[in-house]
Amino acid sequence: MLDLRVDPLARLASVMVRYRRRVFACWLIAIVIGLCGLPRLLGSVVSPSIEVEGSESQRATEVLGAALPSLGNDAMIAVLNSETRRAVDTEFRAALGAGMAALGEENGVSGVVSLPLIGDPRPAPVLADTFEPLRPLFRDEHTAYLLVGLSGNDQERQDRVPAQQRVIDDAVQAASGGTVRAYLVGISAFGQAVQQAEIADLLRIELVAVPVAILVLLIGLRAPVAALVPAGMAGAAVLTALGVFALLDDVLRVDGMLLVGTNAVGLGVGIDYALFVMNRYREELSGGAPPERAVATAAATTGRTVVYSGLILALACTSLFLVRWPVFAQAAVGVMVVTAAALAASVSLLPAALIPLTRWLEWRPRWMPEQVPGRKAKVEGRDRLARWAAHLMRRPWRYAIAVTAGLLLAAVPMADMQLGINLERRALAGTPDRIGQEIVDRDSPGLTSTLLVVVQRPADTAAPDTGPLVDALRADAEVAGASVIDDGVAVQAVIVVPRHLPDSPAVVRLVERIRTQIVPAAAPPGLPVLVGGSSALVADLLTETSRKLWWVVGCVLTMMFVVLVAVLRSVLLPLKAILMSLLATGASFGLTVLLFQGYTGDDVVDPADPGLLWPQVPLVVFVLLFGLSTDYELFLVRRIQEEYSATGDNRVAVATGLQRTARPISLAAAILAVAFGSLLVSDINGLRAFGFAIAAALIIDATVIRLVLVPALMQIMGRWNWWLPAIAYSGKHLHRPEAVSAAQ
Repeated sequence: MLDLRVDPLARLASVMVRYRRRVFACWLIAIVIGLCGLPRLLGSVVSPSIEVEGSESQRATEVLGAALPSLGNDAMIAVLNSETRRAVDTEFRAALGAGMAALGEENGVSGVVSLPLIGDPRPAPVLADTFEPLRPLFRDEHTAYLLVGLSGNDQERQDRVPAQQRVIDDAVQAASGGTVRAYLVGISAFGQAVQQAEIADLLRIELVAVPVAILVLLIGLRAPVAALVPAGMAGAAVLTALGVFALLDDVLRVDGMLLVGTNAVGLGVGIDYALFVMNRYREELSGGAPPERAVATAAATTGRTVVYSGLILALACTSLFLVRWPVFAQAAVGVMVVTAAALAASVSLLPAALIPLTRWLEWRPRWMPEQVPGRKAKVEGRDRLARWAAHLMRRPWRYAIAVTAGLLLAAVPMADMQLGINLERRALAGTPDRIGQEIVDRDSPGLTSTLLVVVQRPADTAAPDTGPLVDALRADAEVAGASVIDDGVAVQAVIVVPRHLPDSPAVVRLVERIRTQIVPAAAPPGLPVLVGGSSALVADLLTETSRKLWWVVGCVLTMMFVVLVAVLRSVLLPLKAILMSLLATGASFGLTVLLFQGYTGDDVVDPADPGLLWPQVPLVVFVLLFGLSTDYELFLVRRIQEEYSATGDNRVAVATGLQRTARPISLAAAILAVAFGSLLVSDINGLRAFGFAIAAALIIDATVIRLVLVPALMQIMGRWNWWLPAIAYSGKHLHRPEAVSAAQ
């Protein structure tokens, strides 16, 4: 029997009700902090880092940057193009010189070097020996290129790009009479363009997600005030989390994808947690309980399930810290912060708000049909859910086999998933980076995919013979050209220009071939060699995510099993829960591959896109889905536990639990699907794939899995659902599987 006087969550809810004015004041302060910090937060948003800490590509960048400061920590290509002038014309040359001079004076530019001009027999004036071998790669006589070295960290480099773009374009237009334009292309320019696109998407996504979520709540609850309460809790949680992000701005890197993703998580779980607790409160009220007791009961039962769900989601996110790509750690922190805010709202702000709103929760306009959430329905035959539950209990094997086979079939395309850095052609259309990249693609596609093979030697020793290495690189079918640059002291680097675009899988394969075959066979013996460059960064990302995949999966599954055993007091139910989440995740990934990569490897939504999924998407989706799907598992199974404890009849308990939870679970899943499905309005490929994968999995989980597969399996397993080996201590059993307390 549940004792509300000693239950901690019931007592906490009572305290929140008693001091609700103070609770409202504290939450108002948190919301104001979030609103005030929002401009600062948006101003500090950066694009996701693509460096793996301690990777070979990162070390190569550091070594080369120290040896050749003019190349900086990163490099961009300034693309100068004219429709009417050739690169050797006087006006074009004047524009080239003006652009070099103007850009060289900009803050954060460590050096500017002109690459060979088409049609000009003279070598480039600076570093001629280095870049002259690359002259055959440039074929467009209306285009010229500048190599721009950049200093500073990635956020500083991205922040400076708009000013640098404006300065060089103004300079070349002024010097050429408007006949020449300039475009900056490279990692920093791409990152800045993605950042701006993500910020623009954020407002559009929220304008879709929030109204649609409220509409779904209104349709599901048929009570306007009851629909607004969960939405208000989610809004408070999201704004509080944004305030925390703003306060942690100096230590937590917030990228646009993280901001959009955590907002979706906050909106979804914030509404879901509040919805579950509020529905239980309304059910208790309809059963005749006074408001204070109803809120305490809701907190002690459904509130406890919500707390478990939030803790499980946070625990699942800790597994992302295993990956050395900072994006994963940032995603984990972001989700944990917004989940903590949603939990805090559901156990403090919500109980305080429910009491004064009690008489309004059931109010509805006259045109809206009445729906009483706490109505009693017999297991057999009073409504469709009761009839469905009875039907399912009679044919559990048939449905279990059919649904499992269908989900496995949907997961088959997952084997063809392709990961990489997507150039986001649709999202960045019309930006200087995209325009410049298209010019480069037509002229020399691999120019922005450049690799650097860095050979280190002891200082003041003779330069090693890199001739065999250069010859071996040039002989590779995927290499368009190679050249050598030497600092004259301790570093010699081979600049390798591939034949493919930066987002081509062939470039990643080239990196692996250089590291595993060409360098061991042709590099100077006894000297350390590092392979870096933008394409090597991408290769290291893919290697790190694939290497840590099974570590993350194993960590999540282990934590889920241990926590669910402790919460559900069962061995088979946690195993079943893990299997259900795996089926939903696999089916979702299969559908995502079909939609975004298709059978041909192209994005079906956008045929111009190669369909590469960002490397962080599958792992983050996997972790979030395991955490989120636990909500429905706990909500359904713990309600079945209550019925089983009261009746001792597994069939009646499963049918009744399904009937009582089907509507809330379906409504909660619809809310989460709206929150993540709204990401489909984004132009960013990674956000669309992320949103679709989670929305699809949640819909699958809340329909065919929770309404069909889980009840069928629980009927099949019978009393073994509640089996847990008894633990004896001093001759006494600490647990008997036959008695499951409703207080659990």
